[in-house]
Amino acid sequence: MTICLLPGLVAGLVVAVVVAVVLAAIGLPPILALAALVVVTVGVMALLWQRSPRAVLRALGARPSNEWEHPRLHNLVDGLCATMGLPGPAIWVVDSPVPNALALGHDPGSASLVVTSGLDRSLTLVELEGVLAHELVHVKRHDTVLAAVAVVSKAPWAVVAGTDRATERVHALVGRGRELSADQRAAAVVRYPPGIASALESMSGAPDRPASWPPGRGRLAALTRWLWIDPMVGAPADEPREGNLDDTRVRAAALSLR
Repeated sequence: MTICLLPGLVAGLVVAVVVAVVLAAIGLPPILALAALVVVTVGVMALLWQRSPRAVLRALGARPSNEWEHPRLHNLVDGLCATMGLPGPAIWVVDSPVPNALALGHDPGSASLVVTSGLDRSLTLVELEGVLAHELVHVKRHDTVLAAVAVVSKAPWAVVAGTDRATERVHALVGRGRELSADQRAAAVVRYPPGIASALESMSGAPDRPASWPPGRGRLAALTRWLWIDPMVGAPADEPREGNLDDTRVRAAALSLR
């Protein structure tokens, strides 16, 4: 939990120190400046924790999914949640032809499962089940607790150091190798484990992968790259892939060896 709160703590401290310095400069007693430091730090942390998932959903342009619109998607999620002992997450759709998905939320009871419109259209039933199981594994083991907070807390850093460096900070915060680990755990849940490797191969070989990714506008959307099951969409051709356990093709190959 301490690690999960660290990005919010840093952001809160930065704002709080500025406020405390201003209050001290205008002549308030040091004890009041210190009290302001504590109050503002806690307030910023709470606000960041509470608002981060919704902020990311808005940045991605996600909209709620209706069961009649995506019946296969909702049926698979219901079945997997029953198998995994999870409450049903809110399902959101991002308009994009690229097949992809991510999960957000403070806990399993408030989780949001985000899928692109291209995911349901382009994958087979067993492939789609594998992708959804992968995201529900993130929910089950509380990976989502840190995801949105990491993105929102690194937005100011993106202004200073650039989006690429801030995105790598997000990758480090959420954990390198977390995608391969989720693949492996999901394989133990689905009815046809090879479907996950097949889904990763289908996604990495999709012909209409855009030059820019993630979808949506602004820094928050850009910083979500390492939250998606396929984070390699739009990756620079010269980006090092050796040793990257979150690389979609590396994970597909690893699962094929099981």
